[in-house]
Amino acid sequence: MFVYADAVRLLLYFGTFYLAITMCLCLIRAVKGPKLADRIIATNMIGVKTILLIVIIGINIDEAFLVDVALVYALLSFLAVVVFTRFMLQVKLNKAKPPTLADKQKEE
Repeated sequence: MFVYADAVRLLLYFGTFYLAITMCLCLIRAVKGPKLADRIIATNMIGVKTILLIVIIGINIDEAFLVDVALVYALLSFLAVVVFTRFMLQVKLNKAKPPTLADKQKEE
């Protein structure tokens, strides 16, 4: 007979499998993405899906401390995306900056 606990466990397995597949797709978008915004959003989505995966695994193996691990990972993931975005925008702005007269004189 199919029991409620078996249904929940089966749902958790399907959720884990689904998250793993979508994380792979996000990784492809992060590497291949045509724009900088695509890469940043894909990186952020990988972080969010990893947090969900940690929580699902914690529920699946009945370990409550993994929720705390997921919260710490969420903070680190947020900070990493902010730093990555700032770095990439700084690089992009430095490339787009037109050369000044002082830059031209340095070249000569």
